[in-house]
Amino acid sequence: MISFERPMGIGAILDRSFQIYRKHFTVTFLLMLLFFGPLYLLQNLVLFDVSSVSLLPESGETIADSIDRFAEASGSDDELRIGLLLFSFLLMPLYMLAVFPAAVSSQLHLVRAAADGASVGFKELLRSSFSRYWPKVGNTLLFGLILMGVYMAISTAVVLGVIIVFVVTVGIGTGFSQLGSDPFGSSIVLVVLLVVMYLLVALMVMAGIGFFAIRFGFYLPVIALEGAPSSLGRSWRLTKGNFWRIFGIYFVLSIIYGVFMMGTYALLIAVFKLSLLGQLIYIVMTLLITPIYMIPYAVTYFDLRVRNEGADLEQMLAAGQSYESYSGQPGEAGYAAGSAQVGGSAYAAAGTVQTDEAAREAAVGHTSGAAQGRAESTGEAVRAPGMTTPAGQENGSPVNPSLEREPSDANGSKEPEKKDE
Repeated sequence: MISFERPMGIGAILDRSFQIYRKHFTVTFLLMLLFFGPLYLLQNLVLFDVSSVSLLPESGETIADSIDRFAEASGSDDELRIGLLLFSFLLMPLYMLAVFPAAVSSQLHLVRAAADGASVGFKELLRSSFSRYWPKVGNTLLFGLILMGVYMAISTAVVLGVIIVFVVTVGIGTGFSQLGSDPFGSSIVLVVLLVVMYLLVALMVMAGIGFFAIRFGFYLPVIALEGAPSSLGRSWRLTKGNFWRIFGIYFVLSIIYGVFMMGTYALLIAVFKLSLLGQLIYIVMTLLITPIYMIPYAVTYFDLRVRNEGADLEQMLAAGQSYESYSGQPGEAGYAAGSAQVGGSAYAAAGTVQTDEAAREAAVGHTSGAAQGRAESTGEAVRAPGMTTPAGQENGSPVNPSLEREPSDANGSKEPEKKDE
């Protein structure tokens, strides 16, 4: 059982994600093979003539010869361009729209089952991944349109900025060429300025798209696990104040992914050249590394739930109340707060976090019940002296109140009874 009781840092989220992946490796790999295996098959069928590529690396064949063979399998430049456009702008978007939401949902349900301590089965996860399928597809389409609009807006602004900066840069380079005696040195300065400008533009575009991708990107767990029909606004609220932490998580994951894939591909080219066997091994390695993006995505969502909806538990812990105080006796403050939370944010991952209003009502109900019990016990203690309650008499009232009165003087004050000596 994987616990999500407290907010986690970047290292804790990655460590928890790798624990889940290692524990449920077989199921995770089978799901990735089912969802993404056909995508890589379509890629090779569209971009290459597989029949003209050797299955095994031929003896004496160099890497350059293997690259030439693959270039011949790709056809002419026009055929390669048509195949690349067909795959990039038709097959890939349709596949991502239809299959990607279900693939991510399978990992979301896997992490939730691991958090609940439930059994993780391939059939159960596959069935759960296609539940609420059309809301997932619709919100994925809307998410893609938002990112496309952001990309177009940022690109337009950047192009205008590039034109202005380019004019300024050319003017600076021309000034250097006129002032300096070496035109070659001024050309180097101009090239450096253009490269720096290009890097800044690319960084601005990536930063803008990355910001909105992170803020709106947690729409799928809201639909898959919370059952909400609309999820983009909910994702924006969950990620408020957590952008840089989520960015740090995926920055580290991107470094891990890039180093692993580049090292694997270089090794496969050195050993298997660009044969079909080498490409198949590369596809398998890609399927193995793909879950390192999806499982941390699910773990990050549960962490966001704890951070945003478990503030009451954090305040109690900061005040010095232990989590075990939830198991107190009725009437105690710890019990009242614990029963109001029903597990508090410790079970936020399972979707059982109550609102603050419900928690206050439950706490007030418990406190009033305890106060009423104390009042009743106090009333019984007051009625006990000199009051009898025979059968059929209600409320503990005396049988004959006049016999129980103490003598009083003319002013109505009570006189103590004299004892016989």
